[in-house]
Amino acid sequence: MGAGIIVIALVLKFIWFDVASVAHNGMAPTLIRGERVLINKRGKPNLGSIAVCRHPTEDGWVVGRVAATPGMTIDSYGSELLIDGEPVEFDHQGLMTFHNLDNDRKRPLVWGREYFGGNAHLIFLEEGGRHLVRKTTVPESKLYLLGDFRSYMGQDSRAYGVVDASTCRGTIVFRLTPVEGLDSDIAHHYFEPVR
Repeated sequence: MGAGIIVIALVLKFIWFDVASVAHNGMAPTLIRGERVLINKRGKPNLGSIAVCRHPTEDGWVVGRVAATPGMTIDSYGSELLIDGEPVEFDHQGLMTFHNLDNDRKRPLVWGREYFGGNAHLIFLEEGGRHLVRKTTVPESKLYLLGDFRSYMGQDSRAYGVVDASTCRGTIVFRLTPVEGLDSDIAHHYFEPVR
């Protein structure tokens, strides 16, 4: 019986799922550095999902929320994110202090829920912050990835451009292990879905 369970677990891992550790805080508050997550290797990167794709110019992988798909135009104006010229709904929840272990700095950030792709997800912004997205129309077979920590530059399509959708290895769907120290309003838990 035990051997059968091990075989099933191995089949699931090699065919449907992969496990990875979050390497930086570019996706905070949704994903925090040090957390372990489950990647659905058959998950198709759709608007709003968190995709794991090949870096377009360097060796390695990138993780980001699919903010625009082929034919869509993404842009920002002031504190608004625009998709096809329409502002993305943002529900401001408040201000909290976040300790970013990537640079060992604590700073106050605005947090709230952003709505695109069918589900709400949490984001961080600087107070009075901007998304800093240059107007981009996404070409065929490409994706525009955006981190949920909008003032964390360098880890999404704002820095490296669009990614090739065919290089995506799946979508992050589940948190296996969280990290401690987040405000109770956004605290992460063991074995929970990731949106």
